[in-house]
Amino acid sequence: MSGYVYLIRVGDLYRIDKTDNLQKKIKKLNPDELLYSILTKEPETLKARLLRKYKYQRIPETGYLRLSKRQLLDCQKQFELRGNIPHTLDAEVSISLFASLILFGLTFLLLNYLNIGFLNSFGYSFIFGSVPMIILFVTGSFGGYFAEDISLFSLITNRIKALLIAVAMLSMSYIIINFI
Repeated sequence: MSGYVYLIRVGDLYRIDKTDNLQKKIKKLNPDELLYSILTKEPETLKARLLRKYKYQRIPETGYLRLSKRQLLDCQKQFELRGNIPHTLDAEVSISLFASLILFGLTFLLLNYLNIGFLNSFGYSFIFGSVPMIILFVTGSFGGYFAEDISLFSLITNRIKALLIAVAMLSMSYIIINFI
């Protein structure tokens, strides 16, 4: 469900949060300043990623952050879509898949260098390549956010995708190693 992610300033503190109705929320909070806001398909995901990025600036037991000017400029980039934080949960699967591809390729090259045999190298590479997908399945995240900052059910689709990809890779490995 789409909604807004926003950054407000209250004194010398900042707060990143999400809402369905930005005007109503700002009126209710009455901050010193609304610095940035963005309408996104997955506000919960973007909020969680931003909170993870600034986890050391969070004031314990509150939703507030203490940001430097440099961190504030970096945060502005994230809101302007020029930052490096993916804005959707699907990006987590893409990142994990890319990590799987890299592990697969490196393992394949290493095992070929060690003269394990072409097909065996191919099969074992699928095993190592499945590791990022298994991590995504087990943890619900490949490092982009803290799973506790996202609702449980929003992670289920990523976990199912990761499980299916990992099972496919491990099945390919089993078939190649044992039957070819």
